[in-house]
Amino acid sequence: MGKEEMLQHYFSHLNLDVQEANYTKCPKTWREINFVPSFNRLYLIEQGEGEIQVGGQRYSPSAHDLVIMPAQVKQSYTTISDATYLKYWVHFTAVVGEWSLFQLLDTPVVLHLTADAFIHAQHKMQELRKIHMERAWTSPLRKRAAMLQLLELYFSCIGLQQIQLRSKDADKLNVIIAYMAEHIDQRITVQELARQLHLHPNYFITYFREHMGESPIQYMNKMKLEHAKQLLLTGELHIHEVAERVGMDAYYFSRQFKEFTGFSPSGYRASHRAEGK
Repeated sequence: MGKEEMLQHYFSHLNLDVQEANYTKCPKTWREINFVPSFNRLYLIEQGEGEIQVGGQRYSPSAHDLVIMPAQVKQSYTTISDATYLKYWVHFTAVVGEWSLFQLLDTPVVLHLTADAFIHAQHKMQELRKIHMERAWTSPLRKRAAMLQLLELYFSCIGLQQIQLRSKDADKLNVIIAYMAEHIDQRITVQELARQLHLHPNYFITYFREHMGESPIQYMNKMKLEHAKQLLLTGELHIHEVAERVGMDAYYFSRQFKEFTGFSPSGYRASHRAEGK
């Protein structure tokens, strides 16, 4: 699995929660040193100056900068003059499985936005702050939607090249996912998968779930069913032949496919062919 596919997996399994959202002028006393937060901070700076430290690196964000200070990392912030920050800010959690998203990814802490991107981010922050202040019963849904749009803007502005997967875990997971893909026509056991990383099966299941948000069997079955969808639409294979190509018996395959797509295999093929007419 390449970087793009891994990021798609992380984003599709992202559990997001907005804790606070506001717009403030920092007081001259704005200062906290060497703390490790349990949540992420996002700042969108309109004007002013100050200093932050994240993971031992020092930054001086300025106007039109978007700042991500990730959870579980030692950090500090402080004023450096009377021209303190006027900024939008959000406290939020973003988790995949048991891991914070920014423990899985290495991304820039400070991102300077173009004028258009800044205006777009500003509108989204205003919307998010308004929703948070309203505290309507639908607010959690609307806050998550607005926050997802802000994160999409952040990652889009960074670009794929600047996003790095935390190499040690990403390499291990890629070994497993590549093995699944190579043996997609076979019935692979957890024991076989665990052996690829020289791990005990029980530990391997926990390790995989923490990083991928689901068990290895659940992930592998989804991979098989996605492949089955392609086979159903690109050939004339009988249903039992498609089942064989993904290492499942026909009855189990049909049941899993319907749970996954809402269609029987034959119904899925027929509906998509009808759309193409």
